[in-house]
Amino acid sequence: MKFTRSLSIICLLSLSACSNIPDDPVSTVDIAESSIEHSVGINASIDAKGLATPRTMNGMILGYDITPSFPIAPKLGSGFGFTYTASVAVNMIKNDNASAKILVDVPRKVPVTIIVKHPEITSTDGTVTTESSWNDTLYFGRPNYVIWNFETESELVSGKWTVSVVEKGTELVSQSFLVMNAPTKPAKITQVCTLDESKYPPHLISEYQQCCMNDNASACYQFAWKGVERFKDTVGAILYYGRACELGDISGCRRAGQMSEGDSEAKWFNKGCDLRDFDSCFEIGRSLPN
Repeated sequence: MKFTRSLSIICLLSLSACSNIPDDPVSTVDIAESSIEHSVGINASIDAKGLATPRTMNGMILGYDITPSFPIAPKLGSGFGFTYTASVAVNMIKNDNASAKILVDVPRKVPVTIIVKHPEITSTDGTVTTESSWNDTLYFGRPNYVIWNFETESELVSGKWTVSVVEKGTELVSQSFLVMNAPTKPAKITQVCTLDESKYPPHLISEYQQCCMNDNASACYQFAWKGVERFKDTVGAILYYGRACELGDISGCRRAGQMSEGDSEAKWFNKGCDLRDFDSCFEIGRSLPN
C-alpha cells in the first residue's frame, strides 16, 4: 500500500508559504460581541473524486489531477481518492446580559487520520486486513489530497472502498468508491435466446432465463430494456422486445415498432394493434379491433 500525505504535496505547491507556517495556532479572530461562550469546529468538503493522476516536475509530485470514474479499475501504479478543502467554524452562544471581548485561536493546520475501509487484503505474511490508516496534516484554505495508490498485487481487490478524514475521532469528510474491472461489453445479438450468459450481470441473466426458458413476456421486455437497449444494441433489443410482443406484451410490440423501420415497423405495430393497443393502432392508422 502507498498513501499520499497532504503535507508533502502542499509544500511542493507553495514552498514559501509552507516555510512560514508556525507550529502553534495563530490568533486571527478578535471577536467583540455580547457573546461570552464559543466553540471552534471544522467545516470540510470534497472538491473532486475519482482516478488520481500525479502532476510531476523533475520527478517530484506537485499534485494530482482527479478524474471522475465509475467504477475504479484496480491496476498497479494507478490510484484513486479525492481532494478536499476545510475552514475553521467559530460557533458563538450569545448572552444578552453580558459583554466580553474574546480572542479565538484559529489554527492554520491540524493533525488528522486517514482511514480506508476496504475488502480483505492479504499481506505476504498471511495477515488479512480490512482497514488501513495513516497520519496526515489538514491545511486550512488550501487543497488537501487523499490518495490510495495500488502498489502490490494483493491490493487489487474488488469491492467497496471507503476513504475518510478523521480529526480527534470526528469524521470530517468521507467518500466511497467501487473498485472493480468494468465488465466486457457483450457482443451484438443476432438471434434470440442464444446468449453467452457469462457476459451479462446476474440480474439480467435471471430475466433472460425467465424469458427464454419460461416464455415470460415481461422478463423478455425487462431484459431488452434494462440490458440490450442500454448496451446500444438496437437489433438485439428489437429481437427481445419482439419476443415479448409475440408472447402477448403490448409494450414490447410498441417498443419494437418504435425502434424498427419500414416493413418491420408496421409488423410490430400491427401485432400491438391486434392486442388492442391504441397507440400501436394509431401509428398505422387502424381502428381498435372489436
